[in-house]
Amino acid sequence: MRPPLKASKTSRRLLLTGGLLVIAGIVAVLRQWPADPPPAAARATIAQTDPGLDLEDPQPSFALLRHVAETGGDEVTRELAVVWLDAQARRRVALSPSYEKWLLAMLRDGGHADWPSEFRFWIYNSAFNNLQYGNDPKAFTQLLRDLALNAPERTMRLYALQHLGLQRLGGQLADELGDQVEADLRQLAAATDGEVAGTAVALLTQWDGEDAPARGGSIERALEIAEDSGRPIDVRVTALHAAGASALPLARRLSTDQGQPIPVRKAAIACIGHHGTGADCAELEELSGESSRLAQAADPALRSIRHRISNPDAPEPVPF
Repeated sequence: MRPPLKASKTSRRLLLTGGLLVIAGIVAVLRQWPADPPPAAARATIAQTDPGLDLEDPQPSFALLRHVAETGGDEVTRELAVVWLDAQARRRVALSPSYEKWLLAMLRDGGHADWPSEFRFWIYNSAFNNLQYGNDPKAFTQLLRDLALNAPERTMRLYALQHLGLQRLGGQLADELGDQVEADLRQLAAATDGEVAGTAVALLTQWDGEDAPARGGSIERALEIAEDSGRPIDVRVTALHAAGASALPLARRLSTDQGQPIPVRKAAIACIGHHGTGADCAELEELSGESSRLAQAADPALRSIRHRISNPDAPEPVPF
C-alpha cells in the first residue's frame, strides 16, 4: 500500500496528492480555529470521566481525540488530536478494532458541530490515512462512497474520491464493492462541478492501472472536459493528462490556439512531447519561439520526441 498522506503542520495545508490522482492542483485550507478553550466546567467534567486525560497539560492520545470529538476541543487540543492520528498513520498498522469502530462512527456522524470546516477537512483526511490500514476496509469504502456522493463541501468530496483511489491502488477495495464504486465515479464524472468531475475522470482512466485500457466512456469524458473553456484551468489540464495518447489530436489544436490559457497550451505541448511524432517538431519549434513561457514546455517536448526517434527502445526522459 502506498504511504499515507500527511497534513503539514508547517504549511498548514491539506494536500490532494497521490500517484493515482492527477487532479493537478492542491486544495489548501487555512486552519482558523477559535482560540478560546472550553469553559472550566467542561474541562472538569471530562477530567472526571476520563482520569487519564490531563487537559492542563494535554498530550496526543486517543483519549484526547475522543475529547475533541465529544466537546469540540480548542485550538491546542484539536491540533494534538490530529498529531496523534498522524503518528498512528505513519506506523502503517491498523488501529485496535475498538478504536477503529469508534473512529468510523465518529466520521459517519460528522464530528463535532462546533468544528470549523477547515479543521473538519484536516482531521477527516488524517483519519482517512489511518483507515487505509484498517481492519474493516468495506466499512471504510462505504463511508468514502457516501461522502463522495453526498458531502456538501467540494473539498470533502475530493478527499473521499482520492482515498477511494488509494484503496483501489492498495488492493483494499473489496471486489463486491468495485462495481458500485465505478458506477459512482461515472455518476460524478457527469457532474457539473468541474473539480469533482475531473477527479472522477482521472480515477476512471487509471482504474485498472496506468497501462491498462481505460474504462468505456472515460476517455471521451476526459476529452470533453479538456476542451471545455468554461471549466477551471486546472481541471482542463487534469483531463488532458488523464486522456493520455487519445488527447493528441486535441492537444495539437489547443497548443496553437492563442485564445487558450497558457497553462492549457503548455499541458497540450507536453502531451505532444510525450505522444507526438517527428511531424510535430516544426510546430513545436515555432511554439518555442512564440514566448518564453511556451518554450518551457516546447523545448522539453522537442527533446522528448527527438530522443524517442533516436532511441526507440529507451525509456521516456521527460514524463508527461
